[in-house]
Amino acid sequence: MLAESFNHGWGVRPKTNPFFELTGAVPYEPVTLPHDAMIGRERDRDLPSGAMNGFFPGGDVEYLKEIEVPEEWRARRAYVMFEGVYRDARVFVNGALAAHRPSGYSGFVVQLDPYLRYGATNTVRVECTAHEDMRWYAGQGIYQPVHLHLGGLLHLGVDTLQVTTLDIDDDHATVEVADLIQNESPVTQTLVVRTEVLDDAGQVVATDSAPVTVFPHTSVSVRRRLLLEDVRRWGPDDPYRYSARVTVRSGEDELDRSETRFGIRRLQLDAKRGLRINGVPVKLRGACVHHDNGAIGVATIGRADERRVELLKAAGFNALRGAHTPMSRAMLEACDRLGVLVMDEAFDVWTHTKARFDYAFDFPSWWEEDLRAMVRKDYNHPSVIMYSIGNEIPETGNNLDAPWGRRLAETVRELDPTRYTVNCVNGLVSVADHMGKLVSTDESHGVNDMMASMVDFAAAVNASDLVSDLTEEALSQVDIAGYNYGESRYELDPGRFPNRVVVGSETSRSDIAGNWEMVSRLPHVIGDFCWTGWDYLGEAGIGRFNPADGDASAGVTGSFPCLTAAAGDIDITGTRLPASYYRETVFGLRREPFIAVHQPSDVPHTAEPGMWGWPDTLASWSWSGDEGKPVRLDVYSDAEEVELLINGRTVGVAVVGKEQPFTASFDATYEPGTVTAIARTSAVETGRAQLVSATGPIRLRLQSDAPALHATDDALAFVRIALVDADGTLDTTQHRQVHVTVEGPGVLQGLGSGDPEPVEPLAGPVRSAYRGSLLAVVRPTAKGRIVVTVAASGCEPASTEITVL
Repeated sequence: MLAESFNHGWGVRPKTNPFFELTGAVPYEPVTLPHDAMIGRERDRDLPSGAMNGFFPGGDVEYLKEIEVPEEWRARRAYVMFEGVYRDARVFVNGALAAHRPSGYSGFVVQLDPYLRYGATNTVRVECTAHEDMRWYAGQGIYQPVHLHLGGLLHLGVDTLQVTTLDIDDDHATVEVADLIQNESPVTQTLVVRTEVLDDAGQVVATDSAPVTVFPHTSVSVRRRLLLEDVRRWGPDDPYRYSARVTVRSGEDELDRSETRFGIRRLQLDAKRGLRINGVPVKLRGACVHHDNGAIGVATIGRADERRVELLKAAGFNALRGAHTPMSRAMLEACDRLGVLVMDEAFDVWTHTKARFDYAFDFPSWWEEDLRAMVRKDYNHPSVIMYSIGNEIPETGNNLDAPWGRRLAETVRELDPTRYTVNCVNGLVSVADHMGKLVSTDESHGVNDMMASMVDFAAAVNASDLVSDLTEEALSQVDIAGYNYGESRYELDPGRFPNRVVVGSETSRSDIAGNWEMVSRLPHVIGDFCWTGWDYLGEAGIGRFNPADGDASAGVTGSFPCLTAAAGDIDITGTRLPASYYRETVFGLRREPFIAVHQPSDVPHTAEPGMWGWPDTLASWSWSGDEGKPVRLDVYSDAEEVELLINGRTVGVAVVGKEQPFTASFDATYEPGTVTAIARTSAVETGRAQLVSATGPIRLRLQSDAPALHATDDALAFVRIALVDADGTLDTTQHRQVHVTVEGPGVLQGLGSGDPEPVEPLAGPVRSAYRGSLLAVVRPTAKGRIVVTVAASGCEPASTEITVL
């Protein structure tokens, strides 16, 4: 069944007591889905969940949509597919409960027919709740797209078309195209089912047809094997895709059709040769990513997820891990198109809770249905190469809980034997109940000594026999052992587990140099996924940088007004931070040096960033008001040495990697002008970088990533707002307030900055710039011309136009 948008014409409001409706109805606010009902609320510094949810309050909301159902729908079937509703969704059709889905991350389908009134106005109402049920910002509402599927009494299933590559050789491939036919009519029908494979240009390259007889009120699976010649394989360097189309005909009449895109590729995995795709060894340069989209919250408007994949790939990543939730269809589509590999993750909890009211209460009843939903969603996406059955699950250290992992892994294999399974294990979490066993009579190995450094403590625990013993059964159930902060096991595993394949499923940003050396050298370690590639809302402040005179008493998370984790290579607006360029250098993808400047200060910053942090540096030489103060500069490079010059004068020459791998550090005094870094190997220049101070009057500069776009549900334009000097140099000292106006067929979907601790409300058209920039997100509503105008004190207003086709 082909889908049409069901995203328009909705209203949303706080959930009301039905008795209150007797005294006066609470109005619905019109919205277009996808929609985050939480992101516009005022944050509350006194919330019990606090920093974990970014200080956003929860609550109950309900959505309402009215639809006109004509009489002719009696001879048709109507389904609504929700890609994601957070959380505990209850769907009512004309007041009757039609569906319930506790998980906020699973798609589900609702059949409308039993509840419809034909020739009348019908209502679809969705209730959902969010209250201390997640340990990051989960948002709330119908945050992913919704689709209406209409078909005859005999129709193809909703989301049932699957394509499997059965065999590949040098230039041929055999694929199986399978779908489900449902006959809800009272008569037996014999039909002709035509199966086609089309190339990327839309030309049919293989076809077959066969008669199919379907008895009344039954369903049958139809499968056809097709041979493709001169096959072009999908891979990271050539993400070529085909399409499959299934058509059902009765005589000359087409009754139904379904289509999907897919890729043909071969996966191989072992501990001696690692991961191979189409016979080519691949090391995963991976990033963990959460599901929110910054200023627009968790609203999964397709272009937002697509843009994230584009920017992450441009930063050097070739793989993404959906952490710790199944990845959206929009993001998977982008990964398919761009050749980015995916680890998709099913669960953050099984039977043990991590938040007061989380999914652990529903897991025993719903795990299988939710796992099936994820695999069904992923099946035709060639980018997905492995399924993660869990993240940091305490049950992985208890043999009495081992059957859960086996059930999950075997269910995945039953549903999709073509991909690998992984369990992302944190040794500290797995053995938490046995930590006392690590206390040694040798004081130098006691728990207290190890706790003096969280990193050293984690390394020692993960390398212990206790972790080896207690997690052995859990890791034997899956194809790949995922280690969260367990790189101390990389060298050890081959001795005890010679057939174990390992991936660094979650690692600290600051450890990438050492980790990548081991990934590159050890064949059984197939990649590294950093925490995180893109900053995210909630777990607020875990990556914040605390200078020596700062307050580190808040613990792992930060205090209000912390909003983001401050733990991304890229901030929530899509701006690459210095850690991103360091990683690109470590990966061997960058030759030019990169200059990262610590903020000038009379008091040196002696504290080190935390486990998820990075030094608070900027690629900026604009520090107005700090003239004459000491300043430290780090230059990232893969050369042998770096020379640093300020205004043409040599500050010094430093050996790269003396204090930190791939880094040359310099101490200087700040003076405006130009700073230059020249990298050399064997006395030959290999690259140079330069930063220039912003000077003179400041103006507004607007840059849109989409000067023209189509008026579709998944379209967005991202407008970068920068405060620059006459030469276009960003002035990172600028934090002035700006006001954004959108005129024409569009709305301001969101306005945000990279500030991890904003004090202003997130909703509305007014925000302060952070380090000289902001990001406006504009959503088209119809065809025409959108004008985005930005005003700021002391600057001439600036405008940009967006054409909506």
